[in-house]
Amino acid sequence: MIDVFDTKESVSELVPHKGKMLLLDRVRDYDLKENSITTEVDISRDNMFYEEELGGVPVWVAFEYMAQSVSALSGLQGRTKGEKPKVGFIMSVSGFNADVPVFKLGETVVVNVLEKTRNDNAVTFEGSATVNGTLAVTAKLNTVEVDDSKNSLN
Repeated sequence: MIDVFDTKESVSELVPHKGKMLLLDRVRDYDLKENSITTEVDISRDNMFYEEELGGVPVWVAFEYMAQSVSALSGLQGRTKGEKPKVGFIMSVSGFNADVPVFKLGETVVVNVLEKTRNDNAVTFEGSATVNGTLAVTAKLNTVEVDDSKNSLN
């Protein structure tokens, strides 16, 4: 049986992000064998990156939605081993392509990430974001997972 993470509070169990920095609203689906996850973000005025003059969230924020989705996937993998969510860092974002300028108020952004390559703690993911069934953003995220973020930065 797949665990359900259909509230912000339940998603917060999977990621180190808290408060306003937690951007994901739900985990819709995941596959730990395929190393993929689908998450959702509801665009509202409460979103940290909401801009009134745009009537929504700038599309570039999609890379952070993808990064938090990667974090949620890592959190799910850790749960199977009884571990707390790991901290990860985005090393680079490449191939970012956006077909819309803004995620508009009232829309739900569906984010998909899929692990493509792994070399120890360096992991590359392909990500996408769709709105109303239409592809809006694609990108590749190069990340690194760490066990102890404080020691890794020293």
